[in-house]
Amino acid sequence: MSELNHTQQVIYVYDGSFEGFLCCIYNYYYNRLKPVQIASHMNFVPSFYDNLMIETDFEQAYRVRFAIEEKIGHYNLKFLTECFYTCLEEKEMYMLRYVIKGFKTGPRIKDMLTDNDVSILTKAHRHLERESHHFLGFVRFYKAGDVYVSKIEPKNCILPLIASHFAQRFANQQFMIYDAVHKQAVISMNRNYHIVNVEDIQLPPVSEDEKQMQRLWKNFYDTIAIKERFNPKCRMNFMPKRVWVNLPEMQGEENTTNLPQEV
Repeated sequence: MSELNHTQQVIYVYDGSFEGFLCCIYNYYYNRLKPVQIASHMNFVPSFYDNLMIETDFEQAYRVRFAIEEKIGHYNLKFLTECFYTCLEEKEMYMLRYVIKGFKTGPRIKDMLTDNDVSILTKAHRHLERESHHFLGFVRFYKAGDVYVSKIEPKNCILPLIASHFAQRFANQQFMIYDAVHKQAVISMNRNYHIVNVEDIQLPPVSEDEKQMQRLWKNFYDTIAIKERFNPKCRMNFMPKRVWVNLPEMQGEENTTNLPQEV
């Protein structure tokens, strides 16, 4: 890469972690290099712009985190942390501009909804909250030995938001929730849980006993339904079709794929 100067526009490339993103903010202020894009190693595509590799330094990340909380407030720090889990394209640039404006205006930045960056981040955050809330009811486990296993396919990276709920709900059970979209899994054992990145995972097959339990569950679901009040459009408002593939009770419904033998 050619030697950089303070007037150059570059692409920041970081490791994809929130701490790495905080280091991007640190470099913006201390190196004065304006990014035209902030991309993780996984999503980086070379272009005519120079690129600046951002090393994750936890001391730098802590200093930025402390500055955000001190100057913009704890709410905005939590807001930005959760915005990082959204599926918003170019979220890092929106978040960087949010921080820059927040350092100038203070905690009231969250209420400046006429600002384009604030408005877009707020909408993305609301979408994240809605989806994470919905998935509290859309997670279906099956038993594989002594472990309960589930597979989900959310749009946003919701595991950090829902993991504690299931860890408390199943405090005495071992379970794993696998996010097939973001290649993450939450693993809970002995009341403690960890979120890990998994590139390639083969989930255990569904046993015959478990298949029978799923058939019984679907039969119960169909039996308690009130046919006279059947409203497919209303149901899809609360239960989007994209989640049906991992719900045993929805298998066999119109325009859905059958539940695979191995979930």
